[in-house]
Amino acid sequence: WFLKFLIPKLLIQSKEDAVIDELLESVDLSTYGLERSKLNEKIELDESDNPLEPINQNPRAAHGGEEEKDALDEIIKNFNDRFFSGWETTIEEARVKHLVLAKSIMAHPDFEAKVAKNQDVQNSDLALEKILSQLMLDRRKAHIEEYKRYAKDDVYHQALFNLMKQMVQNDAAFPHQHPPCR
Repeated sequence: WFLKFLIPKLLIQSKEDAVIDELLESVDLSTYGLERSKLNEKIELDESDNPLEPINQNPRAAHGGEEEKDALDEIIKNFNDRFFSGWETTIEEARVKHLVLAKSIMAHPDFEAKVAKNQDVQNSDLALEKILSQLMLDRRKAHIEEYKRYAKDDVYHQALFNLMKQMVQNDAAFPHQHPPCR
């Protein structure tokens, strides 16, 4: 028991520590410091016209030169790439499943009053979670692998909830792209 307290006090030197200490001692950091070389000197700017490009207001995405991509397709694609890679389901089949699930959520009798028209975000999310859980339970026989993952994997559960929330919020902007609910 006494050694338990003694071991942290022991100083052990290795060859690697000596090499690192030697390297640190060989660098003179004072030579790399900032130094004022002149006082009251003005900086001259180039007087030619050099137009500046505007700063990108959305630095997370690339802009320009590409065709406009559908936001809903991007949301579904990111979700499918993350959670359905390596499954036997194709990307298009997973997309259709998610669109059908979103349409089923919006067709639910409680959706309009408890989710869409509810001003309280927290209660709206709770109602959406309840509707999603009920629909996933109802369709578990047809989509057993997806239900198992939904029930067991908390990350997938939250990601599916976030996907459905985005899809039902964006549905008014993309009504022409959804297939009819089956």
